[in-house]
Amino acid sequence: MSEDELRIQAEEQLSQQLSGEPLRSAVQVVPANDPEALSVHLRTQQHELQVHQIELEMQNQELKRTNSALAVAQREFQDLFDNAPVGYLVLDAGGFIQRANHTASRQLGMPARALQSRRFSAFISASDARSFALFLRRTLEQGTGIPLEVSLSGVDSAVAAVQLEGQALLDQGGVPTHCRVTLTDITAQRLAQAEVLRLNVSLEARVEERTARLSALNEEMEALMYAVSHDLLTPVRQARDFGQRMTSPNENTTPETQSHYQEKLVQAMAQMESMLQGLLEYCGSGQQRLRFQQIDLNRVVAQVCKAAESQVTGQATGRQVRFHVDPLPTVYGDSLALQLIFSTLVGNALKFTRNEETAKVRVSCREEAEEFVLCVEDNGVGFNMRQKGRLFGMFQRLHSSRDFEGIGVELALTKRFVQRHGGRVWATGKPNEGATFWFSLPRVPQPVYLER
Repeated sequence: MSEDELRIQAEEQLSQQLSGEPLRSAVQVVPANDPEALSVHLRTQQHELQVHQIELEMQNQELKRTNSALAVAQREFQDLFDNAPVGYLVLDAGGFIQRANHTASRQLGMPARALQSRRFSAFISASDARSFALFLRRTLEQGTGIPLEVSLSGVDSAVAAVQLEGQALLDQGGVPTHCRVTLTDITAQRLAQAEVLRLNVSLEARVEERTARLSALNEEMEALMYAVSHDLLTPVRQARDFGQRMTSPNENTTPETQSHYQEKLVQAMAQMESMLQGLLEYCGSGQQRLRFQQIDLNRVVAQVCKAAESQVTGQATGRQVRFHVDPLPTVYGDSLALQLIFSTLVGNALKFTRNEETAKVRVSCREEAEEFVLCVEDNGVGFNMRQKGRLFGMFQRLHSSRDFEGIGVELALTKRFVQRHGGRVWATGKPNEGATFWFSLPRVPQPVYLER
């Protein structure tokens, strides 16, 4: 309000109080011997004093209103500063905290008063200390600093990382003496980035695993196609050849020769039927749904060994069988599949120990960090390690069918069921010194569904 406006309002207010015309001030020379003029002069001075008094009261009221508005604005500014969504710090040139808002105190896990005169670098990790010192120096020199992400250390707070942004504060001479630093909580962002990184690594691992699995399936398919085109073709050719000989008009055959051809034809057809049946079982093993649950291998192996011992006893060969079974763990798997695996390996051990007076079969387990490694060991004819790659192939045999029966399907099925459990299979051996078949089962369930 201007002085003229203030004067007018004071005159009006005084006029209302006196209910009369106010006396106007004027510069007059009052004769000393004129009492009436002196009286008028005194009343004029009184009027001026009253007007000035009203003006002072009005100015005082205006000042109170202004002070009240300033107090409200100050409280609003302080509340905005203290409860801002980001932390605010005022640091001196040495990095000591001069002022902190409530958000910063919560981020640093310490009351605002306790933060004063403490080095901010004491709250960040040692690996970020040098970067922060450079950030503070550049902020003071250039007026602003490049945003910096730092990890908080030793802070009693849920905030683990913040992004710093700085602005220099100048004194009256324009010299930067302090800087204001904002602290933006980026903990959730860091966690999200870590989760994305973890998912990417997991995805890459799964892609590699899937690629390896597809590669293994392709190799398996190639081996299977070879087995079908090569091993299965042999009995087909035999059947064709003997059939042609039996029906050829140029063939001079005796009844004994015809009987021999007929016998060979039946054998070839039987072999082909067995191989086709094995092929169907092998292909079906990849589609069969397994029911995974907790399985006590001690019970499974006990049943397998009991059945195998009864079979050997029933054959009346006179040989003895000694089973030695170490304590076995409880695993996660399919009961029927695990029974088939052990039945195949134990049966395989008994078959290739038939020339021994006392067959020795041992079942044991080695526990490792991520898997159980089980083995079935025998004292049979063994095998040459140079042929180990053929052991688990379809229709692959390391010994003559005249000495040991079978078409080479059982171990291939065993390998597939072990793979369905997320494990692996291998074997070691020496000729005439026995063989040991190994397979692993993961501690954490990793069932695999093999598509064909």
